[in-house]
Amino acid sequence: MFKDNFKILKNRNLLSVLISFVIFTIILLLSKIDVLYIVNKNVQSLYFGLNKSISTNILVVEIDEDTLSGRKLPDGTITKKWLWRFPFDRKYFAKVIDNLSKAGATVIWIDVIFWEESTLESDELLANSIKNAWNVVLWVWNDSAWNVQLPYNQFSENTIAKGFYSVNTDKIVNLVYSIIPFRKYLNSDKIYEHFTIAILRAFYSKIYDDSTYLTKEFELSNDKIFIWNRVQLIRAKENENSVLINYSQIDKFYKKSFLDIYNGDFKQVDVKDKIVIIWATADGIKDVFETPIWSLYWVYLHANMINTVITNNGIRYINHNLEWLLIFLLIVISVYFNISRSSYVLIFSNISLIAIFWLLVTYVTYKTNFIFSYLVEFVVALIFSLLITNILKYYIENKHKAKLNKALSEYVSEDVAREILSWEWRINLDWENKEIAIFFSDIEWFTSISEKFSPDKLVWFLREYLTEMSNIIMDQKWFINKYEWDAIMALWWVFWTDINKTYRICETALLQQDLLKQLNFNWVMKWLPEVKIRIWIHVWNAIIWNIWAQWRKMEFTALWDSVNLASRLESVNKYYGTYLCVSEDIYEAEKERFEFRYLDNIRVKWKENSLNIYELINYKDKISDELNELFFKYRIAVNLYKDRHFEEALKQFTELSEMWDTPSITYKERCEYYIKYPPSDDWDWVWTMTNK
Repeated sequence: MFKDNFKILKNRNLLSVLISFVIFTIILLLSKIDVLYIVNKNVQSLYFGLNKSISTNILVVEIDEDTLSGRKLPDGTITKKWLWRFPFDRKYFAKVIDNLSKAGATVIWIDVIFWEESTLESDELLANSIKNAWNVVLWVWNDSAWNVQLPYNQFSENTIAKGFYSVNTDKIVNLVYSIIPFRKYLNSDKIYEHFTIAILRAFYSKIYDDSTYLTKEFELSNDKIFIWNRVQLIRAKENENSVLINYSQIDKFYKKSFLDIYNGDFKQVDVKDKIVIIWATADGIKDVFETPIWSLYWVYLHANMINTVITNNGIRYINHNLEWLLIFLLIVISVYFNISRSSYVLIFSNISLIAIFWLLVTYVTYKTNFIFSYLVEFVVALIFSLLITNILKYYIENKHKAKLNKALSEYVSEDVAREILSWEWRINLDWENKEIAIFFSDIEWFTSISEKFSPDKLVWFLREYLTEMSNIIMDQKWFINKYEWDAIMALWWVFWTDINKTYRICETALLQQDLLKQLNFNWVMKWLPEVKIRIWIHVWNAIIWNIWAQWRKMEFTALWDSVNLASRLESVNKYYGTYLCVSEDIYEAEKERFEFRYLDNIRVKWKENSLNIYELINYKDKISDELNELFFKYRIAVNLYKDRHFEEALKQFTELSEMWDTPSITYKERCEYYIKYPPSDDWDWVWTMTNK
């Protein structure tokens, strides 16, 4: 009965839809839990802080440590305390307002409630300063019951605008993502605006000398809040009363100490036409809020909100329905291709989906003002699609194949086993001529080193060494052809091609040398000798085929003169004292991304043609100035050598030899030889190797 019903699932289209609905339902249920919400918010944090634009119209005046405790002078002494307590007398604020107004500040916002006791004289001074400036914005304060409290009348009636300053804190992750731009409190019919809007109204009314900016009522659309034509706030979601803050680096904001403004010191800052916001950053009185990117002083949180609007870099969430539709389509496409019998289709489709998804996210992040709300659901959807379809394939189609693959992998490399068992495999015991990469490596002076080991320790040492080196080779998609004690022969592009093929070759060699440093450290700690490996890599044509004694033994390998030549060139490292030797083809392909050094033009024993060889040093961005200087001197010396100026070249190579540059030691000996026995007139620089 089950088998009869199961035949229905052989319809690929129907099966794709059924599995997609199951996965989509699971994702919908998972999205309701707080854990996934928290993870999504953490991912969204990557969006915030992308705003690189900092408005030059914002100045933050900090009530900082210098203001309260005195300023530390260059000689280490501390100036006497100026203000020893906070909140301090209102007359100080009065003078700061006066100084800022005289300096040309457009708008001044003071984030102080002014509810502490004060003297009549100080209150009058502050009230007069606010009145004379006629550009001060003060607060509208509310208690926990949403009751409105305004500043004292003598302050309030002469402010250019007023607004509340509370922020919108996410109740689950306790981070500040947004502000509420307007709200109506319980004891008032008036709709109060956030103080950032009040500041912007005042700013544009002053800049454009148009008082209608102060009274113009806001207009609402599905996605924006319009306050005149110059102030547009982007709603976080459609028809939602919140605006996201696009954070910027706080060290980029213009800032000045309250103490300096009080003393009339405006050095290194231009106040003219700026929005000035004043509040505390000193320890003990500062307000710190947690944001998606970092902890921020209260004043910088609001400075970021003002900056978001002024720089027109508002952000918002993508429509949730659209996002869920995209998730469902992603699941359907992923499932449809994942249940394909072809492993190539499965791999290619998933890589393509991941690439498309990554490009979509990257484009939306950097080119639009939209934020994904369910990025984690996208990833989980891909994972579930791959997981569920592969579980299904395993039990329906691939159970026996998986067993055979496991058994076969014990005898041949995993890549060969996978190729043999793939749906596209066609058995071919004939030969094939193709371009491949050939890799040879061995341990320097291994014979001498091995004599120091007992048999069991030698086996243990080789097992660890070969395992670690082989892991890197196979991770980089090489095919390990054979081991000969410590030597490794590997081939690449035998079964596939890669647009970054030469890059991977160089990367493999460098990764092995880096890993060897750690292995040597561990071995030395165990009183084992330190080892070095010599590597040769090149791109050549070779014959790829199966060598076999019919029905008894088969080996997949590469043959031809190029393979024999490559094995002999690996030993060339010994002659130059190098450890990463590559051919000219590798050099030409990767000279922009890796640092190479020309070694020589050589002809190996019993070969007529010569070839240029190079030493692979490291990635371009990891070369020190000292090495660059050494290579510069080395190139000069080699050119002198080629121009037959052997005595001058000898001086250069001698100097480099004293710096333990091993190729220079080789050239030094050659120069000494050619000084005694000058080469013939038809000398072509080619050095013929006399040993294999």
